[in-house]
Amino acid sequence: MKIYVANELKKLDVDISRKLFSIAKENKISFYPSPLQAKITKYLIENNKREVYQKELEEVFEVRKATISGVLFTMEKNEVIKRVASENDARQKKIVLTKKSKKIYEEVKETFKKLDEEITKNISEEELNNFLSTIEKIRKNIKCNEGGIKTVW
Repeated sequence: MKIYVANELKKLDVDISRKLFSIAKENKISFYPSPLQAKITKYLIENNKREVYQKELEEVFEVRKATISGVLFTMEKNEVIKRVASENDARQKKIVLTKKSKKIYEEVKETFKKLDEEITKNISEEELNNFLSTIEKIRKNIKCNEGGIKTVW
């Protein structure tokens, strides 16, 4: 029976998500953001000295306008971000983190640290480096073939 790498990666992704939510539940985290929400929060924290707009997030995370719009709407509804009129351009709204988001970020960061420790135990540095190198090659293959992949079966 042929093993498809894409299927194995998808199963691994599901397993990682389950483990992540399990750790979050153990730590009694009341609100756990989606992976994209967590990435956006981290990006906004790292870029807090300047104005960040929705368009930039679309480009940085390589997602469609509708996707980022929906995610930002949910984050705003959960009081993780606010959209505030830009000081430089009144037509645009910059995305600003709330106090609540900083607490969430710290909880998520700690959860990811625990997750990383658990999923890499019993794996040598050499094995981990080989795995990361292989993952990078797969990502490059996907990017080189975007729009050109005919089938995975």
